[in-house]
Amino acid sequence: MPEHLFSFPDRVQNFQIDHFRDFVQFKVCFRTAFNTCEQFKLLFKPVEFDMSPGTTPTFQQIDALKKRVIEIRNKAQSLFESGAQGLQIAAFLSESFDDFLVNLANAKLNEFPKALQQTLLQEGAIVAIGGTGRGDMAPSSDIDLLFLHERGTDPAFFEFVAQFVQSCWDAKIQIGNSTRDITTCLAFARQDPQIATPLVEARWLWGNERLIEKLQTQFKQRVLFSRRKKFIDDCIAAREVGWSEYGPPAQELEPDIKTSSGGLRDLHLIRWIGFARYGVKDIDSLRLKGAITKSDARRLKAAWEFLTRLRIDLHLSAGKEHDRLTRDEQLRIADERNYDSQNGQRPVEIFMQEYFHHSSELAAITRRFVALERPRSIAERTRDIVVGHRAEGMFYVSSDRIEVADRHLKSVCGSLESMLHLYKAAALYNVLPSPKVAEAIKKNLPESPAELSPRAAKTMVEIFQCTSALGPILRSMFQTRLLDVVIPQVTHIRNLLQFNQYHHFTVDEHTLRAIENATRFERNDGPAGIAYQEIRHKEVLHLAVLLHDIGKGMNTDHSVIGAEIAIDVGKRLHMPDYQIEQMSLLVRQHLVMADLAFRRDITDQQLILNFSRDIGSPDVLRMLYTLTIADVSAVGPGTWNTWKENLLTELYDRCLVILSGKRYSYHEQQRISSVKESVRTILQDRKVSSDAAGRISQLLTGFSAYYLTCTPPKQIADDLQVIVSLDDERVEVIASWDASTGSMEYRVMTANDTMQADCFHKMTGVLTAKRLAIISADINTTTNGVVVDSFRVIDSDFDGEPPRSRVVEVAQLLRKVLWKEITVEELFRMNRRFGASPPSEPASGLTDRVNIDNDSSDSRTIIDVFATDRPGLLYTLTRALYQMDVSINMAKISTHFDQIVDVFYVQEQNRTRLRGEERLRQIRGGLMEALHNFRQQDYRQFEKSSK
Repeated sequence: MPEHLFSFPDRVQNFQIDHFRDFVQFKVCFRTAFNTCEQFKLLFKPVEFDMSPGTTPTFQQIDALKKRVIEIRNKAQSLFESGAQGLQIAAFLSESFDDFLVNLANAKLNEFPKALQQTLLQEGAIVAIGGTGRGDMAPSSDIDLLFLHERGTDPAFFEFVAQFVQSCWDAKIQIGNSTRDITTCLAFARQDPQIATPLVEARWLWGNERLIEKLQTQFKQRVLFSRRKKFIDDCIAAREVGWSEYGPPAQELEPDIKTSSGGLRDLHLIRWIGFARYGVKDIDSLRLKGAITKSDARRLKAAWEFLTRLRIDLHLSAGKEHDRLTRDEQLRIADERNYDSQNGQRPVEIFMQEYFHHSSELAAITRRFVALERPRSIAERTRDIVVGHRAEGMFYVSSDRIEVADRHLKSVCGSLESMLHLYKAAALYNVLPSPKVAEAIKKNLPESPAELSPRAAKTMVEIFQCTSALGPILRSMFQTRLLDVVIPQVTHIRNLLQFNQYHHFTVDEHTLRAIENATRFERNDGPAGIAYQEIRHKEVLHLAVLLHDIGKGMNTDHSVIGAEIAIDVGKRLHMPDYQIEQMSLLVRQHLVMADLAFRRDITDQQLILNFSRDIGSPDVLRMLYTLTIADVSAVGPGTWNTWKENLLTELYDRCLVILSGKRYSYHEQQRISSVKESVRTILQDRKVSSDAAGRISQLLTGFSAYYLTCTPPKQIADDLQVIVSLDDERVEVIASWDASTGSMEYRVMTANDTMQADCFHKMTGVLTAKRLAIISADINTTTNGVVVDSFRVIDSDFDGEPPRSRVVEVAQLLRKVLWKEITVEELFRMNRRFGASPPSEPASGLTDRVNIDNDSSDSRTIIDVFATDRPGLLYTLTRALYQMDVSINMAKISTHFDQIVDVFYVQEQNRTRLRGEERLRQIRGGLMEALHNFRQQDYRQFEKSSK
């Protein structure tokens, strides 16, 4: 028996019955379930369902319904392929499905006795609501219907609804429906905006049109106009979920076309608020009412068309409802629409910049519309009167905004200098221009002058000297485009996309977030806060943060071109030469400090000296330190963590000692001594035996400075307690789960010196064979010959923490491979997934590269490998180095989306760095050959035996 769906008023939820073979069994179960419900017994009389022939659709009838739906969607596909506008296709879909639903309703009505048909038509109606009522349909959109009944308790109407809905499901239409009377509709709409807003779009389809007219009249009176502020506040509150304190981020890199900020839901919000405020919903009517400007109406229509056609494209491509613009879809659409590369930007980046142009415009207009149309409560107006005050003659400053009287607005918006003066006043009072003032500035923007007047330049620099207020102020100036007038180069990064998953936001949004992060250090009492507070000219830092990515999307190194732009901007703002040089240096070096901290041995004295020499002064070092933290933490959620903070602070501390003689903490030897003392204290608290304590003291002297200064004392103590129990026959594997990063750490320790030479590449092979993604690795070998290697991995075979059995299995395999009981190649053959789909093409499109640095360290050669990530890549690289008789002394592994940056500190077997140009060419050539073979053969190379 087909699946049946029976709908009742919302106080009794939709009840779905799956495949009852015997309908008598269903009726028994149905009545047993509901006879105990007093509410149900009061609402309904027992219902007898007519199961006479003809009420259950035949296969031919179902097939005809499916064919009609397929015809509608195929026609939409044809219209799309012929280049029809998105709104035209949506209108076609809406009209076609309207006809389908009306014809289906009439067919279902004819299956009822003649005596009931007129009653059903007079007492019931089918109402299109939500997107269906709006006519805002994509090929696989849900159809939202309200089955409206005059009394809400008629069994015949419920049976009609059940058969109608079942036929919709049979036709493969996703339907969202409810069955209510007018009183219930209004009661629920007053309580829940998610019920009220679909009724704004209510449109009659079938039945008694008088019912929908009555519903619309009472809805306006009882839900909208009598409680307008509550309705508007509820609509905004529902939309504001996930917005930041300064508004919604419209630059999400895998946006939902419908629900993400700057998506179609923002247009719906404008419709709902417009209907509550003015009684009209469409863009042109709101323009005629003066609610939106002519230019905003034009932008809204352009965004509506762009997003609608894009959503239709996604539905047609997926063959189902699919509103998420994933990276794969971005690549497909950019290719199908024949976007071309321009000025260093890939086609997909140009397509997404167009998307973000529309979404950010839509988001900005929505924010302005909401701010202007949202009624202020009596309490808010009273507070403005109590705490507000006049300032500088023309301004009125309240608790959250700076207002300008209408008679002064023309004067304030009359010149660039006066506009900047307003923003300077707003920054000093830590408020923002009111929506009315911001809109006036946007309408009256002057042309960007070839040169700024001394007054305008001075005012702008004074704005950049602000701290806590600077982030919101610059965001507002960016939204009104006043920032573009002052610094024209900013326009280049507006809506600019980098197609990778390392960055979560467009360049402009990332930049604004970085400024907000930097100014938060004013209230931070940690190392970054202390450094920020000691910076004498914060305007230099703040401008460097604004400009640090200004060179992206061009054909050259963005740090280099950005440094040149910084010089131009500094001159435009009439800054002193030494500050211009500092700002340019910060932009040029803004990636260097993170690279050194995260990818180099920061205990290497020569490296520290070279870097300190390039920076030149303690104040520039402080600015670069805070810029680096602000930059990394603005990349996206989870990109800044305690590990990175500790490494960067350690590097800052070491460089500060060289540049100033002062220090955030202390010299390396003092730091190491302090760490050792902390470790001893921890072990004493754990009641470690005197014999073990003596051996621990010996072991502590064998650890490298890097291990001791970059490993928490508790972890060192844990490692030592394991090491003292090791003998030549033992390999210890300790696993720990980190819920904050969703990763597992495997620490492998052994005192067997025969394993040291090849243990690293073997361990990477084991982890890769078990499908563990290695996101970081740390190698430590003491002078006593003890190996302490750490791997942080993500186990994608499991959601959340892997089970104990998985951890035990990985640990056992690590031991077996190190003891040569099994080879890595055998593990790959055993764990290979046959029939698995091949890896997709890399999204970033970057080429493989091997850099060899033989100058930064006196004792080791540094090898950087940049390549597309694939399972087995790290194993391939480490095995290649082993086969070329290179010893890996330290490794730093990092992965960004589909790109790896692996750094290896290597030595010859005699513990010296690599020597001679021929040897360096051999190593580089061997690694490039290994990368080439790996890329060509994928997993097949792991079936070969190692030599």
